[in-house]
Amino acid sequence: MWLAGFVRDNKPLFLFLIPPVLLLPLVIIGNSQQSNCAYGLILMAFYWTTEALPVSITALLPVALFPIMGVGKVAPIASKYFNPTIFNLIGALTVAIAIERWGVHKRFALRFLLVFGTTPSWLILGFMLSTFTLSMWLLNIPTTAMMVPIAQAVLTKLLAPEFSQQTADKLSGTTAEITPMDGAVEVIDMLRVEINQERVTDSTTTVVRPTSAEAEEFNYEALDPESQRICKATMLGVCYAANCGGIAVLTGTAPNLVMKAHADMISDGQSGITFASWFIFSFPVALISVLLAWLCLQVVFLGPRSIFRPSAAVNSKKAKQCLREQYQQLGKLSFAEKAVLAHLVALVLAWFTIDPGFVPGWGSLFRKGYMGGAVPSILIASLLFVFPSSRRRNRDIDPSRRTLLDWDTLNRKFPWGVTLLMGGGFALAHTCKESGLSLWLANQMTGLVGVPNWALVSIVCLMVSLCTEVAGNTAICSIFMPILSDLGNAVGTNPVFFMLPAAITTSFAFMLPVATPPNTIAFSYGYLRIIDMVKVGWLINLLCVTVVSIAVNTLGMAYFHFDVLPEWAKLAEITSQNLTSTIYSIVNRTTPAF
Repeated sequence: MWLAGFVRDNKPLFLFLIPPVLLLPLVIIGNSQQSNCAYGLILMAFYWTTEALPVSITALLPVALFPIMGVGKVAPIASKYFNPTIFNLIGALTVAIAIERWGVHKRFALRFLLVFGTTPSWLILGFMLSTFTLSMWLLNIPTTAMMVPIAQAVLTKLLAPEFSQQTADKLSGTTAEITPMDGAVEVIDMLRVEINQERVTDSTTTVVRPTSAEAEEFNYEALDPESQRICKATMLGVCYAANCGGIAVLTGTAPNLVMKAHADMISDGQSGITFASWFIFSFPVALISVLLAWLCLQVVFLGPRSIFRPSAAVNSKKAKQCLREQYQQLGKLSFAEKAVLAHLVALVLAWFTIDPGFVPGWGSLFRKGYMGGAVPSILIASLLFVFPSSRRRNRDIDPSRRTLLDWDTLNRKFPWGVTLLMGGGFALAHTCKESGLSLWLANQMTGLVGVPNWALVSIVCLMVSLCTEVAGNTAICSIFMPILSDLGNAVGTNPVFFMLPAAITTSFAFMLPVATPPNTIAFSYGYLRIIDMVKVGWLINLLCVTVVSIAVNTLGMAYFHFDVLPEWAKLAEITSQNLTSTIYSIVNRTTPAF
């Protein structure tokens, strides 16, 4: 009894200490760099999945673990935490924080929603498309945390028109705490966001959510079944759109950047993945995925006929009035909002034109290798700290708001844990590559060589999609990228053919509340049960994986020419064959590592 209580009270300690001991036979029996690297890989995957350690701290383990085990030198491993891709993300997130600070995103969302009708089906589509667009440029956590309370206020007017405007305002402005449930890229326990009334701390996430007093007035349980289904579809629509929005642009979510960094590493920068090429391929995939998700929500919760007929359970006029009043409260577009938008437009144009692919970009004006997406990102992010926020004289303004952004605001809101997580992923991928573990794993999959490439990429995407339901998408992407690059070499195909759709698929996590932070936020409102997410999520997962698989075999083939093996891939294929022969000769002379 005492021992059980001690274990229960010290569960994090036991989760940290027991796995390394249980995995020791892998090191002792294997006695090779591959087995030692596998030990570290499995241990980190366990910590990431169970959150025995904070996910960002787990990402630091390669610096200590792999040098101790003789897998890699500390200097090359530590250098991966300052990959240029990370600086690209730092610049992009700095601009996103400036957008949040001045409320540009809320203005856009409300204006977007007013364009759509307030019948349930079209209102849900409006919420999904506005969330989708915002999450392309912001982290999906603050996007979801902002959109869900707006949806809550609108649902109050839409489904319970007898409530006062004051009640709706309360519903959109009160807070309650939930416990983080996921170790995904956004690192909910490390991210600090203050947007409207939402904030995230090291141990809890505070999201806008009705407290018990207001919840009694908006009695979800007392609503008729149709109204309850509208609530469920709306909440799911917001979180699903946030997940899909990040894949549309290269900087939208960390797995995209992880994939590009690894592709550039194995190709010496010749992978063909740029901001423009990513957008050309991924934006149609993301948009189709959002529309399919909307259709699935309509069919599962409201019925296919709901698209063309209004619901008798709603009051569309009052819902539209609620949106209009919230928009009018924002007033006219301020100088600061215009300035922040100008910086965003300048950054996006710089990303698109640095290397468009079909014509020489401004990056060609410099020596090869000197330019990259991180250059305009850091430059424009720096300008935010000196650009004035008003035409008035600075002494008339609060010192902290005289410029578009200040260090205290950035330091408070910036998700520093994301950069550590990405760095840890790069370090892990580097070590798997250098030790030969990724090649060994890829060779175990060569039994699929007879399978057509179009079918093989579908299998890979489906496998990645299932893994990301229970673990962070950045961690999953970091683990799979070196394996898939060696798989491409093993089967004589451009590795990007497998890596690109796999990275996109890591964002397709629709079945469980713990799959992504947006899912957790939507689930916290109490309208959803796990079965509600599973019964529609599995279908959306399958459809989105199908869309990616078709896209990479059609648009991907036409645009990236995956059917032609590039010179850098030919060299990698020869190297892979030589390494395979070496590994097999070692394995045949010693005890098998696995």
